[in-house]
Amino acid sequence: MKKIQPYYFLIVFAVMLLAAGAVTYGLRSLSMLKGGKPIEPPVDDHEGDLFELWFTRADLFDVSVDRNATGIIFGSDSKKVSLLSRERQLLWEKDFSTNPLQTQISSCGNYLAVGTEGGELFFMSIASQSWWQEGLSEPVNLVELSANGRWVLAGRGDPEKKEHHLELYSREGSQQWTLSTGPLQKIYLAGEEPGEGKIFYTHRKGDSFQTEAVTLAGKELWAIKGSSLLAVSRTESRLALATESGELGVYSDSGELIWEKPLPDGLKVSSASFNPQENSLLVYGSNSGAEENLYYYDSSGAPIWKKKIAEGALASFTVDGARIITCSWRQYKEDFSQIVLYDESGAELSHWEVGMRVEKMLITGNRRYIVLAGEDSYIDVVDLESTPDQENGENAAAVPFYSPVRVGLETDQAAITLYFFSSGSYIPITRLISRTKSPLDASIEELIRGPSRESSLCRTIPKGSEIKVLFSGDSGELYLELSPESGDADELAQIPGVLDSLRYTLGGFSEVRDIYLTVDEEPLELGEKGRPLKQPLKPYRWKEPLFIPMHIEARYYLVPVEARDLKIKERDLFSLLQTVTKQCRSLYFVPGNLTLIEVAERGETVRINLNRSFEMLFPEDGNTEDQLQAAMILDALFLTALENSGCTGVEVYIEGESWSPPPDYPALNRAFYQSYYINPEF
Repeated sequence: MKKIQPYYFLIVFAVMLLAAGAVTYGLRSLSMLKGGKPIEPPVDDHEGDLFELWFTRADLFDVSVDRNATGIIFGSDSKKVSLLSRERQLLWEKDFSTNPLQTQISSCGNYLAVGTEGGELFFMSIASQSWWQEGLSEPVNLVELSANGRWVLAGRGDPEKKEHHLELYSREGSQQWTLSTGPLQKIYLAGEEPGEGKIFYTHRKGDSFQTEAVTLAGKELWAIKGSSLLAVSRTESRLALATESGELGVYSDSGELIWEKPLPDGLKVSSASFNPQENSLLVYGSNSGAEENLYYYDSSGAPIWKKKIAEGALASFTVDGARIITCSWRQYKEDFSQIVLYDESGAELSHWEVGMRVEKMLITGNRRYIVLAGEDSYIDVVDLESTPDQENGENAAAVPFYSPVRVGLETDQAAITLYFFSSGSYIPITRLISRTKSPLDASIEELIRGPSRESSLCRTIPKGSEIKVLFSGDSGELYLELSPESGDADELAQIPGVLDSLRYTLGGFSEVRDIYLTVDEEPLELGEKGRPLKQPLKPYRWKEPLFIPMHIEARYYLVPVEARDLKIKERDLFSLLQTVTKQCRSLYFVPGNLTLIEVAERGETVRINLNRSFEMLFPEDGNTEDQLQAAMILDALFLTALENSGCTGVEVYIEGESWSPPPDYPALNRAFYQSYYINPEF
């Protein structure tokens, strides 16, 4: 009988190890939502890779994702920092001599920074065009990048010592200043413009924590003793703080108290987040023995609801503010985590499992994606449009829809602008009509016809009303004869909104000077709420309109608003466009630090100069929704500039330079040599 050589046993053992690894890897992959693969820190290309990939375990220190979930950076105790794409492909990797405690990517996705246990502060552009490294004497425990990577904020200090330092560096690696602090608990970098940006931080001072604010120049603004920073709103105008005396407080960025409530008895707050849309506040913590540990407050501090969820959970709003998402593996299945989606009322929409112990949950600026990071450096990207509630067609989030402004019509087309009502505002809609029909007659007929069924708007004139249009071109007098046979002639003018809807709609006809409502050729005497009706009515002409995006159910509309109604003191073009910019920042998909730098009129063209955050509205792999969102913000800027200047063209620049968006996005310049049509239905 032939003797089996010893090396055969080694081969069999190696094959068994590989098979066991394959089974483990396969089972874990199958458990992930939608079949996603877990990602571990990649290894260099050398022998033993397969063994290390399957069996090496590494703990995560920090994870960061850019606004559109195109880049995910993380560091582990293998002393490696890795950058992944949304598809979890390795884009970049670097070894460090000590543990990378902090790994941050800028919101724009163009820059990354790393802080290490050995005191290294590393900065690099994703395109590898620039990088620098600063050797510091103490561990870098906290790092923050501004949205466009213009500034790097670092907190360093020996955990065993009482004195730490907070330092600001420029993108080029120049140290701007250093502040002596106590041990730092949390830092936040808001804004990028030197005159507007702020830094908020919490540090231990003596026996208690203190939250402070400084300018980008390092000048102290305010300090709140005995408080810890919990959250900053998306527009960076509100801060949530927990006090050592047991209070939950919301402050303005200037340090003024907005509202304050006692924390529920026994609640130890672990996280808080502002609703990106309207500053309501979600607070979560541990509360042993109590029935509730998740609390929801409105923007004025009034409690909305409270409920009990799993202990040790992660909780936040989705980026559009429409849903609340929680994730927990504690008190659940071993090596599995449960994700639960709630609506704003606290009602559960759906839940599902992921095959990992989720330690970190990152909400991205793209409402489709969240990033989950678990033990052993597993990373998963979850598409919220592919979750069970979406697959079943239930509780699907409404997809915002917008019809971009159109300039000019085809030769065989004619259009009118109608004003319907919703959410306290009159919403303009442009509708095509027959070229053979009188535009004045068509306007009244279409108002009676009402808004389209899918528009989410309300009619202003009752269906079935009969109105005859009589117009005198010489005098500019328009008579609207209400038929008494319709049964509502005497009541029509008393319905709230009817008169303004007519005035706004007929204001689009420059030849109309006076409007009369009549029955049997006699003027109506009563108006809204039975008040005497003063005739003639005057068509409404816009004076200083600002064009503001408005979200109505599943759609977005561009709505004109008078500058005086927004109480704008200065009425120059810069102030008007600055107001539009600030109004747009309230939309979840617009960067909260979008800033108007300058406005200049050059001949027949208005030049609008914005900071680099504007580029974030144009992600490279953007879908139709991204393209429509960008078009709406451009329309708001273009029309406001056009209507408040004597120019016919508008151009947008980024920090003084021309820039071209990716393909399929609208251009950053437009000429208005023909009439434009707002919110077109065609």
